[in-house]
Amino acid sequence: MNVAWDQEIQNAITEEVIAGIEMKVYRDRPKTLIETFENSVARFPDRVALVHDNDRITYRNLQEQVQSMAYQLRNCYGVEKGDRVALLLMNGIPFVVGVFAVLQIGAIAVPLNTKLRTSELEYMLQNSGAKVIITNLEWWPNLSPIIGTIPVEHVFVTSDTPPNGTLAYKLLTQETAPGCVREEVNEHDAAIIMYTSGTTGRPKGAVITHFNLIHSAINYALCFNLSSDDKTLVAVPLFHITGFAAQLVPFIYLGGKIVLMPMFKADQFLQLIQEESITHVIAAPTVYVMSLMQPDYTQYDTSSFRCAAFGGAPMPAETVKALQKWIPGLELHNAYGLTETASPVTLMPHQHQVRKLNTVGIPVPVGEVKVADPATREELPPGQVGELLVKGPMVVPGYWQNEAATKLAIVDGWFATGDLAMIDEEGFVSIMDRIKDMINRGGEKVYSAEVEDVLYSNTKIMEAAIVGVPDSTYGEVVKAYVVPRQGQRLSEEEVKQWVAERMAKYKVPAYVEFLEALPRNPNGKIIKTQLRYVNSQ
Repeated sequence: MNVAWDQEIQNAITEEVIAGIEMKVYRDRPKTLIETFENSVARFPDRVALVHDNDRITYRNLQEQVQSMAYQLRNCYGVEKGDRVALLLMNGIPFVVGVFAVLQIGAIAVPLNTKLRTSELEYMLQNSGAKVIITNLEWWPNLSPIIGTIPVEHVFVTSDTPPNGTLAYKLLTQETAPGCVREEVNEHDAAIIMYTSGTTGRPKGAVITHFNLIHSAINYALCFNLSSDDKTLVAVPLFHITGFAAQLVPFIYLGGKIVLMPMFKADQFLQLIQEESITHVIAAPTVYVMSLMQPDYTQYDTSSFRCAAFGGAPMPAETVKALQKWIPGLELHNAYGLTETASPVTLMPHQHQVRKLNTVGIPVPVGEVKVADPATREELPPGQVGELLVKGPMVVPGYWQNEAATKLAIVDGWFATGDLAMIDEEGFVSIMDRIKDMINRGGEKVYSAEVEDVLYSNTKIMEAAIVGVPDSTYGEVVKAYVVPRQGQRLSEEEVKQWVAERMAKYKVPAYVEFLEALPRNPNGKIIKTQLRYVNSQ
């Protein structure tokens, strides 16, 4: 018999036909993210909404800043409904204000990874056609070389002394808006474009709608039993789907408190749990591993902390046991999702976490999953391994300006995850492996093709292959196997530096091994399973 969510949750669900696809949806739901925000402002105007370093702003304060920015973007800088606004920002109040101001005028927010290099940013900004960029001063050196090659009209920098050719962020928020500026938005309109890398090395912009994100928010709220009294600590980037869809949006929906960490540091993480009476966190297992490595972690007051969720990489059994010993009664929830599913596909009911430690839980209440033959998409019975397919209101309508990739990924409402999985007789899903050569480094996704393309651009390298190798801190890290060209000499540090100059830090190989030749099958394809096997010996 399958494990199911509580009857109260199931009673909140109905069925609707969306774009010709019948699916389960939440009956009573806000129609847009702006509506969710305004509902919380109306209910809790004087409650603290955001905490960032020494700054604390209420829901009323937040709305004032959002309205000011919305007015400035539309009336002074020409941002119209459907335009894209890029946010190259670390976790902070400007990110949240920026997102909701953009949404309020019917535009589309494009959160960008602050770890990306110039060439990576250039493609995403060209592809999205972003009209405006809001960025921290730290990232201007990565943007300045490409300003002439991208369609951006205005760059705002969170600095009182912005670089030449840019504008100060305070111009967007310092003046009170003369009135509320708002565009009518449909729940199926795009809210954000979030880029996710593909095996071809070309990033794909997942178009995530208000409808997608609102269902994700309700999934998390109901399955984790969250309320407006909860307080979340965001220790992962808001520009990733976990920070955005699993923390920011659900807590705006609830009217809870959101504490933002610009960068994760274990000692600060523990201090904030104590000082802000944090009740909820969702993060990569690395966050919990590093926290438990602090010599004084047991000295912090964690009595408020009741809900710890994790995903993006396997959680070591030792870490689960250590968390339970540290905070008795802490509810642990494994979670699995993708950018293309607006985060949650499966969530773990906490009462089954220990019993089903090696699974990622059961489908969210409005989600459907099945395992299918990767070649035919024919459904396979329980216990067999195949590609995991997902259906539901969380599944995005497609990729930005990439119809071919959309048609390949989504068929009859079912999204092909690219992950090999097995569903047991109780309905619990186990992720077995990845069809694509993707590496999870502490929740950051690294695709082999991207790194290999950079390695092949080095004239000293004849062949290269990337695999993930186990790591006690990050779960997996990148390892490069390199075959130098005849007569050329390369060092491990030289290879690492070559990649570091061209790609985000988390994509840089932690290890480099030199070979005379890469193992290949009779068809000439590199046998990566053999490389992984050799590495594990």
